[in-house]
Amino acid sequence: MTDNNLENQPATKGDVALVKGDVALVKGDIALVKGDIALVKTELNSKIDSVDQKIDRTYISLVQSHSKLEQKMDKMMNKLDKLYSDLMSAFERTIVKGEKYDQKADTHAGILNDHTEKLTDHETRIQKLEPAK
Repeated sequence: MTDNNLENQPATKGDVALVKGDVALVKGDIALVKGDIALVKTELNSKIDSVDQKIDRTYISLVQSHSKLEQKMDKMMNKLDKLYSDLMSAFERTIVKGEKYDQKADTHAGILNDHTEKLTDHETRIQKLEPAK
């Protein structure tokens, strides 16, 4: 018999046994692959959980840092507001004092002019009285 004739021949019990053995081997390989897939899934889920935990910790840390930064910014703004208020109050007091000094200077200048006029008049009166002596 030639090889061509074998193809046309019905399968023997030996052929069926060989095929069954091959099928059993393939089923075993499939079971191994399924086991490997399950291990990979388990490892992947574990790594995903680990990454999720790291993301959660990072997010919490970021939120806490943001909160602390906001608190510090609020404190700084309050201090700046107080400083501005104190500075403006001091400036206003200085302006009021300056205006008072200006008023006093004007008043004193007027008084000095009055005294100067009186002294000049007094000197003139004395000169008029002196020749009469």
